[in-house]
Amino acid sequence: MAFVVGFLPWIVYWVLVGNVPFQLAVLVAVPVSGLALLVGRLRRLPGRTLDTGTLAVFVVLAVLAFVVPDDVLERWLQPLGNAGLLAVVLAGLAVGRPFVLDYATPTVDADTARTDGFRAITTAMTWLWAGLFAVMTLLSAIPPIVDGSATMLDSTDTLSILCYWVAPFVLLGLGGTISGAFPPWFASRSAEVDARSAGNPAPVAQGAPPPDASDGLEIDLAVDRRHDEPFDLVVRGADGPVELEVEGTDLVGRTWRSHATLPAGADGVVDADRTTPTDGDWDAPDGDAPIWAMRCVGAPEGADPTPSMFLPPVEPWQVTVRARSDGRSATRTVRRHTAGPGVRIETVHLRGRVAHLALPADASAGDRLAAVACFGGSEGGSDSQLGLAAALASRGLVALAASWITEEDAARAVREVPLERFAEAFELLAGHAAVDPARVGATAISRGSEGVLAAAVAGLVHPTALVLVSPSSVTWQAVGGGGEVPGTPSWTLRGAPLPWQPLPSGVLMTQLVRNAIGVRRDAAAHRPTLLRLRPAYEAGLARGTGDLPDAAIAAEDVRCPLLVLTGDDDALWPSGPMAQTLLARRARVDDQHHAFPGAGHLIRCALLPTEAPWSGGIAFGGTRPGLAAAQKEATDLVTAFLVQYTGVGARA
Repeated sequence: MAFVVGFLPWIVYWVLVGNVPFQLAVLVAVPVSGLALLVGRLRRLPGRTLDTGTLAVFVVLAVLAFVVPDDVLERWLQPLGNAGLLAVVLAGLAVGRPFVLDYATPTVDADTARTDGFRAITTAMTWLWAGLFAVMTLLSAIPPIVDGSATMLDSTDTLSILCYWVAPFVLLGLGGTISGAFPPWFASRSAEVDARSAGNPAPVAQGAPPPDASDGLEIDLAVDRRHDEPFDLVVRGADGPVELEVEGTDLVGRTWRSHATLPAGADGVVDADRTTPTDGDWDAPDGDAPIWAMRCVGAPEGADPTPSMFLPPVEPWQVTVRARSDGRSATRTVRRHTAGPGVRIETVHLRGRVAHLALPADASAGDRLAAVACFGGSEGGSDSQLGLAAALASRGLVALAASWITEEDAARAVREVPLERFAEAFELLAGHAAVDPARVGATAISRGSEGVLAAAVAGLVHPTALVLVSPSSVTWQAVGGGGEVPGTPSWTLRGAPLPWQPLPSGVLMTQLVRNAIGVRRDAAAHRPTLLRLRPAYEAGLARGTGDLPDAAIAAEDVRCPLLVLTGDDDALWPSGPMAQTLLARRARVDDQHHAFPGAGHLIRCALLPTEAPWSGGIAFGGTRPGLAAAQKEATDLVTAFLVQYTGVGARA
């Protein structure tokens, strides 16, 4: 309604200008526009560019109405009025006060009104109006240019009727329709997008595997291995090409499957690590491909069949291999484990947050082993790091899957998180009876790397080695499900806000609108509706640290060596360039940076299916082969780095 009131002086003017003398039309419009301005002041509303500009335009038109001959006004008053309205809109854009922003702000809460996304969409709608007013101006200028005798009062001239009145006001109606319909449509469709990515499906138990069988073929495969160990599939006894099918079920009951046809050697042996498939889900020799090349092919009845990132089951993952060749066949089910035999995993608490402590099989009180704290990203909680902690414990480290934010808080926003939470994890490890407090390192991913680095710079933690996956070079503004949290830091230190780099989420509006348009098609096709956050973070970095120089993480103040892993197809944020910025500040010869081609934001130290690199509607980026190569190499890199700088396997 306020939007209509803003145009009320123009509506009055357009009604009068074709029916009464020009002087009277503008003289009525002047006080009406002044009254609109006065009402806003009396209601203590912020000044609106449309109200102020409208009054100025009508004052000018009033002067022209008394000094310009009527025959000229009959031809040019309408184009001049439209041009004046266009000038008002453009002036508001030029001074950073788009008129749609003025009218939309009172309709939303204060935090939303301060977001970059809200400003971006109101600015875009203001540009829409500017375009409409520009076309209205051009249309109303056609009659006096094409036909010098045409006037806005002609009732029989088709050109005058169309260009002075019909076409401009059709456009005006179109603008009003779009302005009125777009906000509720966008809100409704955005809710559908959010609903597709909201919540986590409940875990589903794996079914009983088929019995092992061998009819002329033999599947040579270790029955029990960890997720961080190779697959090494070999088939023996083939007379011709072998058709392989490998299948398993993830944490939430989705079925994953890979298949390939591989030629047998003269000895009847098919070694997946040495054989190039002639057909199937991978195209080069790779013993691990039957796992990483799996695709999501089904979901439990009633569940959304749209695939998402593979999560291994809590219990050992049952992987069934079927091989067929010229009438011969074999079936074998193997188990992939999170931890090796004897590794103990205990649930512990960090000031009310759940964590998981993984102890090597032979660890005992007084051993004084090296240890590592594992910090996840903005998903919150410690479950995401349990697999890594178990793998590291299987390789001789005491490892803690530590949470720095609860899942409930993370779902709302990463905001004002105390850096002291990272110190609590280090203190727990250093105080354990089996740990050497002088040899405690850390691994961290994404926002977790941002936090642990900032904690190390502040002197809260003193790791002996630090592994960072997809790190940040700055401390960012708080971020929630609706975008950035205005005026709020992600981190605090001793209760005080840590300087933060602004996150201009407005650059994501094109993606958000496109997702709103396509969400129903995506749902029908069982494909995800994804948001790539990287453009917003790149825009934030492009602004420089200017007014907030302290938002840059002083990585040179971190005394331990760094191992940094990034993917060149990171869709969440520019981890590669930020990693280079971090390491350039340090210039240490013992730092390492491994940038993996074809990898995305999430690089896991485990052999897992790499299809569907996304979760919760957020794209991580990466290709299937690129992610597979990265996760295979990352496991060895992390282990070797920690062995070198913490002395894994050695007892103090």
